[in-house]
Amino acid sequence: MMPKFSRATVAAVTSTVAAAALLLSAAPASADNAPYSGCPDWALCLYQNGGGTGSKVIVTPPPAGKNSKIVRLINTHFLNGDLADNQVSSWLNNSQCQIEFWDDSSGELHPSDLDFAQSWHWGEKGDYAAGTSKYYNNDRLSSLRFYCP
Repeated sequence: MMPKFSRATVAAVTSTVAAAALLLSAAPASADNAPYSGCPDWALCLYQNGGGTGSKVIVTPPPAGKNSKIVRLINTHFLNGDLADNQVSSWLNNSQCQIEFWDDSSGELHPSDLDFAQSWHWGEKGDYAAGTSKYYNNDRLSSLRFYCP
């Protein structure tokens, strides 16, 4: 024989289940596109929009141990498929590396230094969107040089 439940008990259980389903389905949507989100440890993330928003490129620096590496963005794409060369508006450095940011897509002998990230400064950010002090660097970044102690 099936146990009998009062209408109040059935309503309370139904409400709880519905509320839990609503919370679980809404949580991922509220976390989408959080500023500077999704940048793994030991990586440099370049964001298409200011403030660490929009699509990103995840760049893996060389291993530690006095290694260096030049990365040209001429054939690098954001996760949304757009070309990253001359389209970066902000960045987050989650590595221990020093990074020079250049306007040098063709490998010129004298690149223009746009920005600099110090080594051992995990979480250092740069923002080139309008209204920031470095807005003149917006959409000019085309290559990077890593120095990893």
